[in-house]
Amino acid sequence: MADLRANNLASIVPSVVPRVIMVTGASRGIGRAIALALAAQGHSLILTARSVDGGAKFSGTSMNDPLTGMELSGSVADVAQACQALGSRAIAVPMDLTVESSVLEAAETALSEFGVVDTLVSNAIYQGPGVNDWLQDLPIENLRRVIEGDAIAPMIMLKKFLPGMLTSERGVFIHLTSGAASLVPKKPAGEGGWGVAYAMAKGAAHRIAGVMHAEYSPQGLRAYSLNPGHVTTEVMALRAQREGREVTGNGPEDVAVAAQWLIDGSTEAAELSGQEVVSRDVIQRLRSS
Repeated sequence: MADLRANNLASIVPSVVPRVIMVTGASRGIGRAIALALAAQGHSLILTARSVDGGAKFSGTSMNDPLTGMELSGSVADVAQACQALGSRAIAVPMDLTVESSVLEAAETALSEFGVVDTLVSNAIYQGPGVNDWLQDLPIENLRRVIEGDAIAPMIMLKKFLPGMLTSERGVFIHLTSGAASLVPKKPAGEGGWGVAYAMAKGAAHRIAGVMHAEYSPQGLRAYSLNPGHVTTEVMALRAQREGREVTGNGPEDVAVAAQWLIDGSTEAAELSGQEVVSRDVIQRLRSS
């Protein structure tokens, strides 16, 4: 895949029309990889994270999570600077997914700075108490917080950006989905599965793309649920090491290539609007083309 990304990028996106793109959760992992890939194409970027300058601490995803308080690496300010070095006009904006006023302020900052945002890559998720709690241990306020962060926050941003997307007639919405949205876990949370709050939130957000396609595709909007597959995050790797398990999963670069391909909007990509798209399927498609 390194060869595909490095040598065939121009063939993946042969004639890029510059866009204004918001990428949420861009300080590390998938969001960072997508931001850097889009910056290399010359797009203008609004990059969000809870903390702009780094120093964010992991809040834990269940009661008594041993990783609670762990300092997370990277900062969205550093990613924005790296994007600028690639020639992109990029800004870093703080945003707390669980606070409506913070989400609105981030969206309004983007519109004030660029006038229009024609593409939204909704990658950020709420990582905190309630995500992986079993139902009996799940406070309802934590359930609400998970749903607000993972399902409602993208809708708040989409509503703010939708007028410009429709006016441009080339709006794109990509939501990073998860197997938790539609699959039955083989094991419960804490043993390799996921919590009911996370499943509810991802399931709700998973349906956004299909409805947006039905409502607004006549006005040029394309919408996708992008399934990244098993990508190893910083927290997942540390948890596996702590538990003596093998660290498995792929890096985030293939997901970035898939996002680029969807945003570029080839005929093949346009035909997938409204659907769930699996990043590995995009990579296989590109390898065979």
